[in-house]
Amino acid sequence: MGSSFMVDLKIAGSNVKKVALGNSQDRGGRDYQEDSFGYSALDSDSVSKYGFTAAVADGMGGLSCGDQVSAYAVSAMIGMKALPDGVPVHIKFTRLLREINRRVVESGLGGGCTAVAVMCTKDGVFWSSVGDSRIYLFRNEELCRLTEDSDYHNVLFDQVISGDLSCTQAATDPQKDSLAGYIGYNGEINPDVNIRPFIPKKGDRILICTDGVYNALEDSELSRALLLHAQEAADDIKNRIMMKNYSNQDNYTAVVLEFV
Repeated sequence: MGSSFMVDLKIAGSNVKKVALGNSQDRGGRDYQEDSFGYSALDSDSVSKYGFTAAVADGMGGLSCGDQVSAYAVSAMIGMKALPDGVPVHIKFTRLLREINRRVVESGLGGGCTAVAVMCTKDGVFWSSVGDSRIYLFRNEELCRLTEDSDYHNVLFDQVISGDLSCTQAATDPQKDSLAGYIGYNGEINPDVNIRPFIPKKGDRILICTDGVYNALEDSELSRALLLHAQEAADDIKNRIMMKNYSNQDNYTAVVLEFV
């Protein structure tokens, strides 16, 4: 079982006064664990000043040092503060992820990871994503994805819309299942961020997870798990994946935020 936490955080424009956090993780059918996750400081003084951040990163299979890169990315993301310095959070997230990417590339490790983070502040919720780890919102028993995968599906779709590519060409492109951005990518990355703060409602859940979760479970299964409280939901997700008993199950990590 993972570790659960309850954080006092009043969010403006919302009836939310607390946030419960739960998590679960397993290496699945692999001999190693390259997923990382973490939280910023959850003590009352830190949360009242800065809010808090939950982050998840997935070391990419096929690249060396994936575990080291994912751990570094999580550490850097949870270290970011939403200071009242006039710089919007979404710009801070973008700058930070580009800096993390630059440092990883320049390190010469050759590793890579996907990365997602959710920052909860008194002004609302902010998120950032690069790669194909995801953030979901569960509200009124409906599950919707908040982030867009950084993959060539979206690049090809934009080319189809602009008329530069046919649907057939897009469907048969050999790169269609590849990532178009990730930490360790040798080029500029464009993180998926929300510009305006998201205002949660009492009862909302946010799921932060690696692809080992959503590739193993259908949306309907995730929805049933998220009917439970934060830690119970995270444990249920793990149990559901374990029951599948896939021999090629990827590492998986789930962090659940429950607004209460």
